[in-house]
Amino acid sequence: MAVENKEKKPKIFLIIGGILILIIILVVVFMGVKGIFKIFGTLFIIVFIIAILFGVAYLFWYVFLKKHRYDVTYVNKQKLIQAGKLIGKSNLMGDLYLSGDKGHSRIKLGKISGYCRIQVLTRTNKFDKQGKTIMIKNPDGSLEPDYDIGKEEQDVFIVGKKIFGDPMVVRVSPKDHDELVGDVTLIGFSIIPHSEYWFLNSDHLDVRKIDYAILKEAQRGIMFEMLRDSKEVVDKAVGLDSRHKKDLEGKHLVDLPVGGTGGG
Repeated sequence: MAVENKEKKPKIFLIIGGILILIIILVVVFMGVKGIFKIFGTLFIIVFIIAILFGVAYLFWYVFLKKHRYDVTYVNKQKLIQAGKLIGKSNLMGDLYLSGDKGHSRIKLGKISGYCRIQVLTRTNKFDKQGKTIMIKNPDGSLEPDYDIGKEEQDVFIVGKKIFGDPMVVRVSPKDHDELVGDVTLIGFSIIPHSEYWFLNSDHLDVRKIDYAILKEAQRGIMFEMLRDSKEVVDKAVGLDSRHKKDLEGKHLVDLPVGGTGGG
């Protein structure tokens, strides 16, 4: 499949180039050389107007529609997108597909614009010999299940490029897709959104793989954000923040009265 795609792309470019050459020849024959400049001038005006409209639309989206609040899960997604695009610029992958099932053909999700592999934490219940969940007692007397904490690898695919908004971020286990060369096919019937990401339908209720991993990533992000804020507070307290120190000095200055003092 990957070889077929590579062969089709040069053919498409040749067809487009041939059509453009044919159009130029027809313009020269019927309108002369000046006709080409007229067409290019018209195209330049059209492109300029489209660029202005695009800029206005992008500014409206950025100011009024884009998320600006601090969302730790959204920030983590942006970091995965950045990491994926580092490899995506030079990878050999094509499009991302879903395999479907016996009664449904595979579905194209979009062009793979980025890819990275990460490790996620997992949590599974501990069971006794009879198959019952092992419970532990908290200091307040309440009971909760005992867990085994582990980790496993996960593949992240960045799919598509959007003018407004973010591309789709699909997270799956390495065993749930075929080789990472050319077009990549996920083994599943559909993908379902959870939080800021997309997962296979077979992982829909897998709390161990999805919920725990995302929560731990969020906790980690919040921890580092708190450390950054704490450093800022400490710098202000010990006088290392030059801007804050300057503001304090400005507040403590006393304005001297203007003019001399009157005598008797």
